[in-house]
Amino acid sequence: MKAKLRSEPRRFTPLVGLEIRDCGAIELGIDEQITVTTETGIGNDIVRKEWGFYLSNSLNANLTAKGFKTALVVSHASTPPRTYLNLVERDKMAAFEAYLRAFNARVACWLDEWPTSG
Repeated sequence: MKAKLRSEPRRFTPLVGLEIRDCGAIELGIDEQITVTTETGIGNDIVRKEWGFYLSNSLNANLTAKGFKTALVVSHASTPPRTYLNLVERDKMAAFEAYLRAFNARVACWLDEWPTSG
């Protein structure tokens, strides 16, 4: 793993009213993992594989147990619309819904509720 952290975050505004602070990059080798956490300690693992990345823990087991819901979101703030994968802290659903309204987005489906049987 190689961490390339910025001493001063790069700030940019992808949409009016939304500022992002880019704090750097982490380069993972094959089968290396990092865990991204909140200030309360709940987190999500990202694993580099030979073919790409596992971007999250299992949607309907590990993330659910940690208190996350997993949303496939379509944003109409850009043209054409863009699709995103969002992990939402279950106890912050009101903030997430306000975010969706503010940025003209909607939940296409909750992936943690997706049927697992054929």
